[in-house]
Amino acid sequence: MHFRFAFASLVVLAACGNQPNPGDDSSTGSMFTSGGETLGMGETSVSDSDPSAPTVPTTTEATATSNVSITMTDPSGQTDADPSFPTITASDTDVDPDTTNEDSNTDPVDCPDPLDQPNNSECTDTSGCGCASGKCFLVPILGGRCGECLVDTDCGSGGCSVPNPIQGAGATCNDGEAGGGCMTDDVCADPNAATCATIITIPGIITVATCGECSGNADCGPGAPNCTIEYDILNFTGETACVPDGSVPNDEGCNLTEPSGGDACQSGFCGEANVMGLLKIGICGECNDNADCGPGETCTDPQVDLEQGALVGSVCQ
Repeated sequence: MHFRFAFASLVVLAACGNQPNPGDDSSTGSMFTSGGETLGMGETSVSDSDPSAPTVPTTTEATATSNVSITMTDPSGQTDADPSFPTITASDTDVDPDTTNEDSNTDPVDCPDPLDQPNNSECTDTSGCGCASGKCFLVPILGGRCGECLVDTDCGSGGCSVPNPIQGAGATCNDGEAGGGCMTDDVCADPNAATCATIITIPGIITVATCGECSGNADCGPGAPNCTIEYDILNFTGETACVPDGSVPNDEGCNLTEPSGGDACQSGFCGEANVMGLLKIGICGECNDNADCGPGETCTDPQVDLEQGALVGSVCQ
């Protein structure tokens, strides 16, 4: 039940966050900014009911220097040479120079997360201040995880695989292999999987793209004209591949973005599994509607079994 609960939580929270505009929840409630604190002396004045008593002008600030005497002059020209005239001394205990003009944005004590957390730990601050790696990958609404990367450029020649919200894993760097996460084709190193294609998308929440063989049927040759998707649900990823007509058995993935996605299925039917109205996955099955079944039979909806990480195609029953 762990996997089902985690993934269902993702889509339920996403549905709530999309009303009416989730905004960029990578920043909402996750970015903490605090300004620097400026310390100074308060107002000091001396007054007397006797009109002849000297008036001391108001002092609004003083330099935080240890044991500095400030000479005051009254309108008559009297100075503190007169022992009766007050002398104001800024003591080194009045202002701490170490805290004056402190830049709290870079001070680790201002980080809302525990410091030096290992990868896969939960985090909330986009600066990565609480992560030992310095990288906090935030998934809007769901939250963040410490990981190895935020974008492909964090990973040298390879790409960045996004966090896995089902298993609570942070983002990881890869070598650009088939199935490795990517943002562009440039990081896909395998010549047989040189295209960065979308595998899973939850609009406004997260998109999973990996290096594969194709992004659509146009990338495939005549012998294997169908660009289909091979899903790996538990690992929240997958890979595209060019396959012949009728080669994908029931209960395996197919490409909903292609009008002819069902051509790859042995049954000829590519059904849409709809998880909470947000996550849509194509699955080969026996039918797409009741008309595809025998007399008196109905076509069931395809399902995604999050507990087992399995795809369940439609059946006539």
